[in-house]
Amino acid sequence: MTPRMGSVKQRLLACLLILPLSAAMAAGQGQKISQARLDPALGLQEAASAYRLEYRSQDGVQGHGLRTDTAAVFLPFGPTPAGGWPVVVWMHGTVGIARDCAPSQHPRTARDSQYLNTWLSLGYAIVAPDYPGLGSDGLHHYLNARAEAWSILDSIRAALAAFPLKNQLVLVGQSQGAHAAFAAAGYQPEYAPELNIIGTVLTGTPYFTADSQVSSLFTRAAPRQPTPGDPKIPYVFYIFHSAADSDPTLKATDFFQPAARAALEEAKSQCISPLTEIVMQQQLTMENSLTPAVQQLLNTAVGTLAYPTLRLNHPVFIGIGGDDVNVPTAMQQQFSRDVQAAGTRVSEHLYPGLDHGGAVNPSLRDSIPFVLGLSDGRAGTPR
Repeated sequence: MTPRMGSVKQRLLACLLILPLSAAMAAGQGQKISQARLDPALGLQEAASAYRLEYRSQDGVQGHGLRTDTAAVFLPFGPTPAGGWPVVVWMHGTVGIARDCAPSQHPRTARDSQYLNTWLSLGYAIVAPDYPGLGSDGLHHYLNARAEAWSILDSIRAALAAFPLKNQLVLVGQSQGAHAAFAAAGYQPEYAPELNIIGTVLTGTPYFTADSQVSSLFTRAAPRQPTPGDPKIPYVFYIFHSAADSDPTLKATDFFQPAARAALEEAKSQCISPLTEIVMQQQLTMENSLTPAVQQLLNTAVGTLAYPTLRLNHPVFIGIGGDDVNVPTAMQQQFSRDVQAAGTRVSEHLYPGLDHGGAVNPSLRDSIPFVLGLSDGRAGTPR
């Protein structure tokens, strides 16, 4: 092939790679609406600058129409690398379903700050989407895989256009965020094929399939707690409100016993920490809060909770707390087995004695080498 022919071929390939982005942007998906500096109190220690980004996204709950969603963007210290900063896309865990629960509107927790500061210190920019309905209009539909995924992918599009970022992306998530990250990775080839995702890092991953009877996660009593309440009750509240937002004929009295109904109403506006405190103070359990009908509600919801695919074309890191109660360890291990069986390259790590949130930062000792191996062209080592 002559140099001229090669040059033409390269230009043609570049045009083909740009076309999906251009079509999406023409439709409004991923278009930046505004960006503003974050209040320093909402920043991160290792971020040289931090912004709140508003952008257009396709409504994943309805399956059509545009909405406005929000994200935070954090840039590292130091000179911008040639080609831009590589990107960690951070998907947060459960915060609630009300607009005011958006992480971009609050200081990050100590755990998340430590985690995100580590990636910043390694020279990764961070794009941190809030998810639809958090920081934006409408109720947040909890664990809706398509809604999470489309909004996340559009946040990346907007951030790449607005900041000096490299189209070299690692999706990273904890708990609900792990669910969102894996969903986004699954939807990406069809919804945003121009995005270059080189790996996905997950901890505390929920896993719902039609065969798994999703209700069993929430209707099985938690092991004995220091206080007599079940920390999974808020998840059931959030799933009910999400379902009722789509189907107003659903009645709380069909699914919840009288003892839980006041707290259920609070769940519309209360973020996860105060709502969990209410549940514990009122000693709400599966036995005194739910009716048998809730099993059908939860199993019906699996269609919105399930991943679009288990087979990804890039490696996946799966970190699992050995003493996880919120997302049972056995559920995460089954997820890892099924993902591997589907043909995805998986690096699995079990952290004995660590609970749902406790495994997040310790997993860095394994996930950092995993990601650095991807960045320098080596595939993550399966295990």
